[in-house]
Amino acid sequence: MRTGHVIYWVQDLDAAVREFRQRGFAVEYGSARKPRNALVYFSEGPYLELLVRTLPRPLLRLISAVPTASGRAIRRFVAWEDGPQGLCAVCLEGEDEEFDEVVELLGARGMRVAPTRVDTHGRHLHYRAFFPEDLGLPFFMTHFSEDPRPRDFTHPNGIRAIARVELPLEDGARVRIAGLCDDGVLAVVRAPGDIRVIFDNGSEFSGDRLERTLPD
Repeated sequence: MRTGHVIYWVQDLDAAVREFRQRGFAVEYGSARKPRNALVYFSEGPYLELLVRTLPRPLLRLISAVPTASGRAIRRFVAWEDGPQGLCAVCLEGEDEEFDEVVELLGARGMRVAPTRVDTHGRHLHYRAFFPEDLGLPFFMTHFSEDPRPRDFTHPNGIRAIARVELPLEDGARVRIAGLCDDGVLAVVRAPGDIRVIFDNGSEFSGDRLERTLPD
């Protein structure tokens, strides 16, 4: 599998979109009506998803209290909503066969969904996703039915790609995930720590901060 995208949790989607555009990123909403997310795509490699909510909060709390693998998997959404704004999760992406192998490897213990999203270009994006009950693991999805990434695109700030994603994991999870993804982008590091996204121009995100790394 490969690094698919990194979730950046936000409290106010419109404000976050404005902020990212001011930082020189091209951002598009996930859907035309009542969007729950917005995307910062790159021509190649992983993208950023600005996410404001998953399920209605009362329903989220109710399902997460159910003592099943799916209920426990939902608790990661609760953790996102209860946490601060910033980078909060990494998704690994692969072909259907790779996705099925991962679900089997993890004993299918978690929540599987198969949503469809109609984006602002009118594309019907089908995919499958799996959220493990182990909240210490990333989540997984198949490729979109149609690749939404722009071709040969450079953002106004000069960034063309995410060069590296650092994901802190505990020892057992670190070994397991390192064996699933060797795309040269994902770096599984020792927990605790923050997720870091490093762009091809040397700037980076850590938490909710965008910083420029200066040469020595």
